[in-house]
Amino acid sequence: MSFKSILVHLDSGRRCAQRLDTAVRLAVGYRAQLIGVYLVAGIELAPSVAALLPRDLVERRLRELAAAQNESEQLFRQSAATARIAAEWRAPAGAPFDAAVAHGRCADLIVLGQSNSDDPESVFVDELIATTILSTARPTLIVPHIGPRATLGESVLVAWDGGREAARALADALPFLERAKSVTVVAVNTESGNHAIDGPAVTRLTAYLKAHGVTAVVDRDSVSDISIGERLLSRAADLGSNLVVMGGYAHARLRELVLGGVTRTMLAKMTVPVLMAH
Repeated sequence: MSFKSILVHLDSGRRCAQRLDTAVRLAVGYRAQLIGVYLVAGIELAPSVAALLPRDLVERRLRELAAAQNESEQLFRQSAATARIAAEWRAPAGAPFDAAVAHGRCADLIVLGQSNSDDPESVFVDELIATTILSTARPTLIVPHIGPRATLGESVLVAWDGGREAARALADALPFLERAKSVTVVAVNTESGNHAIDGPAVTRLTAYLKAHGVTAVVDRDSVSDISIGERLLSRAADLGSNLVVMGGYAHARLRELVLGGVTRTMLAKMTVPVLMAH
C-alpha cells in the first residue's frame, strides 16, 4: 500500500516551513503528488465590511493578504522543485473549513500542524484539526509545533482498543506500518470495558498485521479512561517512537461532533507526529 496524494495545509505561520518539510519528505518517500492548500482565518474581507472602512486601510489589508499568500506559494513551489516532486498549489476561496473538507476528501493523507499557544492562529488551527479529522474520512497526520524528528515512521506506536476508530486508523496507517522497523501495539483495556482486549482479539490483530507483512509487539495495558492520553505519550517516549497512530474520537454535543478527551490530550501534549483517523 502507498500514499499517492498528500495534502499539506499552508498558512502564514512561523512553523509552516517545518510542516511543509515533513510533507515534502513523505511525498518523496512515497513518490506521491503533493498538494498545498492555503487556508487562513479571516482571509476574506467581506464587501459589506470593506464599505465601512477607509479605502486606504482596505487596500493595505488586501496587499498584506496577497503578500502573505504569495510568500507561502513561493515557499511551496521552491520546496517542491528542489525535491523534484509533482506538486499542485491551491488557494480556495470561501469558508476555509468547508474548503479543508472538500479538498481533504480527495487526498490519501492530510498533513496539519499542531496548534501553539504562542500563535494567534491557534484557535483557527484547533478547529481546522477537529474538522479535518471528523469530517474528511481521511487519515490526518499532525506535526508537533516543536517539529518532527529526523526519522518519521521508523518506530511506530499504535493505540488499539478494538473500536471502530482504532480499526480505521490502523488500516489507514498501513503504508507507514509496512515500512516501519518496529511496531508496538498498545492494547488498552479501559476500566469502562467498552472494548475488552482478550487473547483471541490480540491474535486476530496480529494475524491481520502479519498478512500485510507487519510484525508487531503487542503490549496489553489497563488504565482509567482519564489517563489514556498520558499513558500513550509516556509509552511513546519509553519506546523512542517517532509516530503514534490512533483513532480520533468524538462525542455528540448539540447535534455536532466534538473531539473526545483522549484525542484532545494527545493533540495538546504531543511531542511526536500523530496520525489520527475517525
